[in-house]
Amino acid sequence: MKSISTTSTLIALLCLVAPFHLKAWKQEGHAAVGILAMDFIDDTARKELGSLLGSTSMESVGELCNWPDAVEKQSEWIWAAPQHYVNIPRSANGYDAERDCPDGLCVTEAIKKYADQLGNPQLPQEKRVQAFAWLCHLVGDLHQPLHCGFRDDRGGNSVEVIFNGREMDLHDFWDEQLILDRAVSLEGLLNQLQTPSALLESTVWSPEYVDTWTWESNELAQDQAYPDTKQISPEFAEESWLLIQQQIPLASLRLAQILNAVLGKGNIILERRLPAVDE
Repeated sequence: MKSISTTSTLIALLCLVAPFHLKAWKQEGHAAVGILAMDFIDDTARKELGSLLGSTSMESVGELCNWPDAVEKQSEWIWAAPQHYVNIPRSANGYDAERDCPDGLCVTEAIKKYADQLGNPQLPQEKRVQAFAWLCHLVGDLHQPLHCGFRDDRGGNSVEVIFNGREMDLHDFWDEQLILDRAVSLEGLLNQLQTPSALLESTVWSPEYVDTWTWESNELAQDQAYPDTKQISPEFAEESWLLIQQQIPLASLRLAQILNAVLGKGNIILERRLPAVDE
């Protein structure tokens, strides 16, 4: 990636965005996570992001949140492919970093890493802009259940299904095809998503929260991501769409929680102290 100056940070990043190789939540889904999060960050975080990125407009944030997919084929980023997912054994009772991500290359540990980089003012601006892009993208990935799935079927990539008369793999159904079917544009998707502010869990954030979010997503993969038959029924498609409408706003709220903690008025705690359900 070319060196990025203070005045051309956003432009230099956006020049790398086309063509997209779409992954989790499709282009529109990742953009929606970042755009919705902007409604829930505090004024301090918004000012810091604006200074860092050059703009927090819908277009700019949406492009940045898709940037990690845009550069995945570039030689300098091939190493990062495992950061988009994590595999958890079917017999597990929770996420275990030593077992599930021993080299630190998985979505769960990458979110923690990029949150730390984004909040570090000693790092070069280019690195912090990249950290925001990765953080937004990976929080979205984490909330697509099959990105916290199982190694034996490659997160649903090895499961063949039929949807709307077309053969595809189950991962593609969740990542892209259902959103294409129900929301043909970013505006169409945003209009179907509701994000109650009461869901914002806390102004504090701990890296260990990401472990809990990972396990939540894996449980959804176990319980709701797999159809009973190869043919995707209208009922399964509708239930899956309702889950997507739940998970994208939840991802945006949690992204905002991280942004408030590392850039705004929130706080980072390092011990396990999960927020109350109604907090």
